[in-house]
Amino acid sequence: MICPHCNSSVADDATTCPSCGGALPTIDVVPEFIFCEGCGARLSGEDRSCPKCGRPAPGILSQSSASSDLAAGRTASFPRITSEMLDDLVPEPASGSLAGSDALETDEQNTSVLDGGELSGAQPTQSSEGSSRGAARKPMPAPAEPADGRDPYAKPRRGKWIAAGVALVLMGGGAWFVTADPLGVMPGLLASFDKAASEMYPSRQKPEGSADASSADDAEAKKDKGEQKADHDDLSDKTLSEAEAFQRLSAIYGRIVAFQDEIGSVVETYNGQYLAKDRAQREEASKSAYMLRDSVQAAIDELKGLSLSKDTAYAQDVEHLIQLATWMYNRVDVLCRSWDISLALPEGERPLDHQDEILRPLREVEMVNGRAIDVVEYEENVGAWKPVEK
Repeated sequence: MICPHCNSSVADDATTCPSCGGALPTIDVVPEFIFCEGCGARLSGEDRSCPKCGRPAPGILSQSSASSDLAAGRTASFPRITSEMLDDLVPEPASGSLAGSDALETDEQNTSVLDGGELSGAQPTQSSEGSSRGAARKPMPAPAEPADGRDPYAKPRRGKWIAAGVALVLMGGGAWFVTADPLGVMPGLLASFDKAASEMYPSRQKPEGSADASSADDAEAKKDKGEQKADHDDLSDKTLSEAEAFQRLSAIYGRIVAFQDEIGSVVETYNGQYLAKDRAQREEASKSAYMLRDSVQAAIDELKGLSLSKDTAYAQDVEHLIQLATWMYNRVDVLCRSWDISLALPEGERPLDHQDEILRPLREVEMVNGRAIDVVEYEENVGAWKPVEK
């Protein structure tokens, strides 16, 4: 054993070094195997040499020692195998050509890599009775190109033309069957369709014996409009009871209050688009103002057309609602008059160059403490003038 402190040789059973007095390591576990330094194969504790490459086990001092001596500390340096030593140990390959041999013989201990010369010289033979399994295959002959230059691998298109022809024949036969009606079934089918349509949409049927379909449709449309107008006149001419009057006035009041929310969006659109260069863009933006003005005017006309009893308790409520709607109408109308000026500009004129002219209707609005008088009056009275059932 070698002392790890002073590298002096000591007895195997010694616990301290006699030279330096240092404690010697004790070996409790002996490994079962080690690895060969030549090929890396795993060796057991009893192997004296590598079973694969024949090299002595690491640390073996003689043939009588075992690899377990390495774990016990009884080791010695062993020279590494150099390339010159391998050249002396590996025999030279036998000379001679491999040509004509029936099979390529390889040595398990030698390398399995063949050089180009050996591969080119190794040509399998062919017996007189037939070709062997190792014989070289003959190359397949290239397909001969047709004389007309067509692709020999192209799929025939005759089936596509046949399918197209069959489809045309079927469509033509169906059209002829419907037009000629050889079985006489079309009148019955048309009659059944007319009957089903008349039962489903009776108001859209044409008068019998009428030659002009458009005239019949116009007459039907006029009839519908006349009936609607008559119903509206009957509703307007009818004297409302007190309960009916309250319901109608409450509904109209709700519409007037809703106009307040719509006018905010109309004002925002006006501020952002009244100076737009594109006239079509200005026309589209102005539609909301004109539509709101028409809605407010319709509410005023409905209030003025109500038929109430002479001694009704809601006469003052009608006047209040008409005034609220009028204030709302004025607020929208001033925007519409400004839109009229903007849209009346000649094509190619910039609205920015006519800004003062476009804003003139807004400057003419009567103001109270910096606010339009219509806005002030509406906000002061809209809550107090809500109809109350009497």
